Amino acid sequence: MIEHAFKVGQAVRPRASCHSLPNDLFRVLRLLPSTAGGVPLYCIKSQAELIERIVEQSEIEAAAR
Repeated sequence: MIEHAFKVGQAVRPRASCHSLPNDLFRVLRLLPSTAGGVPLYCIKSQAELIERIVEQSEIEAAAR
């Protein structure tokens, strides 16, 4: 099983290869259990949207500070 790479409150952005997310800055709200295949999941939210999104670790990367 892969460990969670990001922490709650950390700023993340979509990877260039992820076309399902808007190119925006997101905050990690919650660490979620991994998928059946062992991929860590996160609940993220941008300030520009009202919705929370569930993403796999491979879809996001740490945002530059």
